[in-house]
Amino acid sequence: MLTNRLVITIDLQLSASSLQLAQHRRLHDVARTLIDYLAERQLPATFGLSRPGYGQIADWIATQPQLETALLMQPSSDWRQWGGKGLLDEVRRLAGRSVRSVFTHAPLQQRQSCALRSAGVLAIRSSGGALQGMSQQHGLALFEPSIQAPKLLSRLTQWLPQRFDFAKPGPAQVMRICGETVANSGPWAADQAIRAIDFAARFRDQGGSVETLATCAHQLAQATAKAA
Repeated sequence: MLTNRLVITIDLQLSASSLQLAQHRRLHDVARTLIDYLAERQLPATFGLSRPGYGQIADWIATQPQLETALLMQPSSDWRQWGGKGLLDEVRRLAGRSVRSVFTHAPLQQRQSCALRSAGVLAIRSSGGALQGMSQQHGLALFEPSIQAPKLLSRLTQWLPQRFDFAKPGPAQVMRICGETVANSGPWAADQAIRAIDFAARFRDQGGSVETLATCAHQLAQATAKAA
């Protein structure tokens, strides 16, 4: 198990009830703010987009080499019902052939994991479940968020460090920032997202490693192969 690692993941998707132009503009503003702040703090992160490689936000992310785009599967889509080839075709239609990470909202079947693996995907991140951190599922690295931001926590900067002992190795931790919540919940939500990124910078400065999903999954594969 990889230790002393933190992965920042950011969902940039609007739900069906938030499809007005004003909400799209707010989400774009949030994306710009987070991209710029990550660049200022020199931190990597993985952004989930419904169509990686397309649109203004994808172009902004592409200007920062430490950032990664992931395919964010729509909760309303019927991809869970598809066979391996159907899922493979849909991933390539939405994300091209360069995507290495996927955000999902439900468990994967083995045939779906195998299809994603054949498409070059290394990592899957769910929306959060009973198992937190990182494990392996059907040959893919499976990430479950252990830190959700923003949350209604009045003292995020004090609370987060209590989750970690910087001097003691521990399992990889996964942070999830929900862009829609930040866009729709006012200044407190934006403030907590920024505080979560500040915590990641502190984690790195005290000896931890902050990585993208794909990088962390690649490191896991290497460690597993070495152990074998």
